[in-house]
Amino acid sequence: MQEVDWSRWRRTARGYELIPPDGCPRGHRWTRDGPGRPAQRSVTCGCTPDRRHLVWVCPTCATYCAQGCVDVGAWASSTVPVGVSPDRRAAL
Repeated sequence: MQEVDWSRWRRTARGYELIPPDGCPRGHRWTRDGPGRPAQRSVTCGCTPDRRHLVWVCPTCATYCAQGCVDVGAWASSTVPVGVSPDRRAAL
């Protein structure tokens, strides 16, 4: 599993929140723990030499957001859960 990019987190009055990507609708909050914490997964992708991306799944809209990805269409179908269409993929 890849390291978490902590620069994507911000401190708020309610605790730490991960800054959601542009692919998630405005107003979604990702928290460091509890029910607002996004699920963490990984995918294999052809856009980078290491071929692996840490993926956060939005707890509100279920968008799969890949950390460090530049081409969400290059994800290996064997590592993407069934039913996750390209419109539910985003890059962090």
